[in-house]
Amino acid sequence: MKNKIAKSLALGAILAAMSGTASAVWLPAANEMSTITYGDFDVYSLDLLQQCAISDPRCQPSGPLPIEANSGFTKDQLVILSPENGNPQTTNYPSPINVQYVADNVFNSPAGNQSGTFVMGSATSPEPLPNTPNFTGDRTGFWDVKISALRSYLGLNDLVFIFDNTQEGDAANQWLYIFGQAQIVDASGNVKACFQLNSSGTTGGAGDCADAVDPLNPPSAGSYVTVFTGYCVDKTTGAAFNLGTGTAQTCANQNGYYVNGNIGSANADNAAYSKALNDWVFASTTSEDWLLSVSIWTSNNNSGGETVWLCSNCKVSTRIPEPASLALLGLGLVGLAGLRRRQARKA
Repeated sequence: MKNKIAKSLALGAILAAMSGTASAVWLPAANEMSTITYGDFDVYSLDLLQQCAISDPRCQPSGPLPIEANSGFTKDQLVILSPENGNPQTTNYPSPINVQYVADNVFNSPAGNQSGTFVMGSATSPEPLPNTPNFTGDRTGFWDVKISALRSYLGLNDLVFIFDNTQEGDAANQWLYIFGQAQIVDASGNVKACFQLNSSGTTGGAGDCADAVDPLNPPSAGSYVTVFTGYCVDKTTGAAFNLGTGTAQTCANQNGYYVNGNIGSANADNAAYSKALNDWVFASTTSEDWLLSVSIWTSNNNSGGETVWLCSNCKVSTRIPEPASLALLGLGLVGLAGLRRRQARKA
């Protein structure tokens, strides 16, 4: 028993050292099982990852999951959209950095029967609010954060968007539709790069936001991504099927996982990551006084408001450990070998 405990502690220390923090949330590298690519973003189903990580290496590393999405958890995250704007996070994010006046207020996401299109435009912009002066360069209609504050907030972690879906029902007419874009903007207000979450396959990059630069003008209907609720995922191919009609039993009978894409307000449903955007945020050529500007459109909202935030402690795996990590792993294994030898001598 002592040997098993020692092994567990040693392995835990190795993983903590490799990740930089024991509480980091890992996402696997993009592949046919773990992700679907929409424009510039790889989108993960967190419910699927929680299931398939147990037995499928394509879903590893993964977790710890689930990620809580209730108000208590998101109060220390950089929140973009939330239905809980009665106490907006305006000037002070307690962890891990105070980003006073360098991150935007939370936009209020629509709730209830909103069959029309929600636009993060001037009508829904949270500024100005009493005692919450806008920071220099803050853009109406966009959720903004200074690159300096974003880098400090993320530390050694990656820029990952977390999404909590609160739609009601599995039928096709009850699915949510979403489109998003993230811009890198310099201190003069010039858009240096643009990255999009869309279903049209159009990717962004330097200056490529031709179809949705203006947050007041929604993109074409065909560009929205469909946010499915319950469905099945084939365990072999990763293909989705039984959209809106699957159950746990029917999925199991067809060699599939049942994915609940509509968990509700308790846990987050999806994560989205763009390596190209992440590279821009951390590039040495990106000035710290520039902005990350985010705009989101949704359609067919039929229940509570959705929540979107930036994960403070998420990492996306490259499946290729860095040399320092390999060295740490080697030291850890040497430590385990030494432990076994000492126990063998005692025996």
